[in-house]
Amino acid sequence: MKNVRFIFLIIVHPKWFDRLKRFFRHLAILLYNAAINLNIFSVRDFGSHVDRTTAKRLGQWSTRLYIFSLIICLTSFGLHNFIQPEALTKTFDKPPLSLYNRLIKNYGDKLECSCSFVAPTYGQFVNIEPVFHEVRRK
Repeated sequence: MKNVRFIFLIIVHPKWFDRLKRFFRHLAILLYNAAINLNIFSVRDFGSHVDRTTAKRLGQWSTRLYIFSLIICLTSFGLHNFIQPEALTKTFDKPPLSLYNRLIKNYGDKLECSCSFVAPTYGQFVNIEPVFHEVRRK
């Protein structure tokens, strides 16, 4: 009984935070490698006078430049749409003279009066509803 050994197998589950951290680290490494090796151009795009390794490197650099330019353009369009001033329309029914004078002083030519339209549209006073009748042959 002196040579008896006991072997215990202990299963340790890593904590969820450590597993999550390891997952994101692995994901970051995969994304980094995919970004470094990304090439949307084929070897044929660079012609027959360029060898394969040079064409691969040129394709990778061209891909990076293309993606960088695309990100810059989309960001600038997004910022332009976000920052662009928006026209605010307010309607005042029968404003007092003091408010009218203040609005003329501040906004000038940007103001519109609803009475400044000379001709109303036909839809304001005419309603046309066609009535169809059946036509019979004898």
